[in-house]
Amino acid sequence: MDRDTARVEPWGLDGDRRWLIVDERGLGLTQRQHRELVTVRAVSRPGGLTLDAPGLGPLDLAEPTGGEAVQVRVFRGRPPAPVRAAGPEADDWLNRLLGRTARLVWLGDPGRNLVPWPVPAGSGAELSFADGSPLLLATTASLDAFNDWLLESGSPEGRCR
Repeated sequence: MDRDTARVEPWGLDGDRRWLIVDERGLGLTQRQHRELVTVRAVSRPGGLTLDAPGLGPLDLAEPTGGEAVQVRVFRGRPPAPVRAAGPEADDWLNRLLGRTARLVWLGDPGRNLVPWPVPAGSGAELSFADGSPLLLATTASLDAFNDWLLESGSPEGRCR
């Protein structure tokens, strides 16, 4: 989503990475594994989410504050996170998209989801469904420096844009 401004919370940007698609074991599914997910357009809004994909009608969902409580993992090595299931309508929509069993879940309280590495107690190590850090920031200057390092190293990757 493009934003002119964003509120930063201890676990990341307000509303960022709070929904997750999981398999029948509660393990996160990604575009790396399921290319069909590339076709999904997810639009977050206060209080909910709208999903759309070619061949499927748009699905408008409210945050499932009273949905079934389940435990899921973003990745195998991550600790489980307490979430709420979006419900059968969302699951059916995803099953049609992916051709397999899948569930949509929502992280209502990121303060109960911790980073996947040891941290001192009370350090504020909460995390949304991000891979590993609440925020990743890059500036033009940092990208220029990175590109200079690539050139100096003789890297075959060339320049990042």
